[in-house]
Amino acid sequence: MPNHDRFECQTAIDSDAILQYFTQGMNSSTLISVMIRQQISGDGMQEHIDYQIEKYQFRARNESPRLMRQWEDVMRECHDTGAGARERLRIALLNVDYVTSFELPFRLLLTRTPQMIDSVRREWQLSQKKVVFNERQRGCVYSLQNDLSGVPDSFSYSLATRIRRADSYGMTTRCFTDIAGQVKAPTARLKLALESGLIVTALDGLFWLGIQRIAADVQRLRQSGMTIITRDVEVSDSLTGTTRVVSGYSL
Repeated sequence: MPNHDRFECQTAIDSDAILQYFTQGMNSSTLISVMIRQQISGDGMQEHIDYQIEKYQFRARNESPRLMRQWEDVMRECHDTGAGARERLRIALLNVDYVTSFELPFRLLLTRTPQMIDSVRREWQLSQKKVVFNERQRGCVYSLQNDLSGVPDSFSYSLATRIRRADSYGMTTRCFTDIAGQVKAPTARLKLALESGLIVTALDGLFWLGIQRIAADVQRLRQSGMTIITRDVEVSDSLTGTTRVVSGYSL
């Protein structure tokens, strides 16, 4: 029995393709994948992906009211000023007692956090402390303050979201939520997304695939034999209120 809901992954499907799907029994995921690839290769236009953030709650367990207020002020200033990625990091460092390497990508939608931290170090003297996230991942705390003795040694984070992802061909949120429900390993999720014909960005990695540094996972898949194309993709999101060009990955 065909799964009609799968057509949400691609809205620009013509009547001939639908007829072929029902008469020949083509798997809907395969049909979507083929048509997305045909349209991307056929029109040559730059892809645009818009992320409408309807709900976005990123929290550290036992986060103090002071830190919560600081982050609320930071996000308000970043959105109101349309701050770019580097400026968002600077605003956070200036206004929050300390930031962690784990939270920066999620709170500020930074896709190149290590490189940005290195860049800021050339201007400011940052204090640093090694910590553990969610009981297994190692990382660092950064601060303009000298004394980090009051900073915890470990952090536990949670993320609750409701995000609408729309690209040049329609609403594609369902594609990623389906993938996240089918597969648990982040790299396997990325592989399935690529094989489904999707263009994947670092924001997709953060929101649905469980990936903070997508370039590393792309490199692992390339080493395993996958031919992955990198292209420029224009993205916009309502959390930061900005539009910028990022790397998009596809087959």
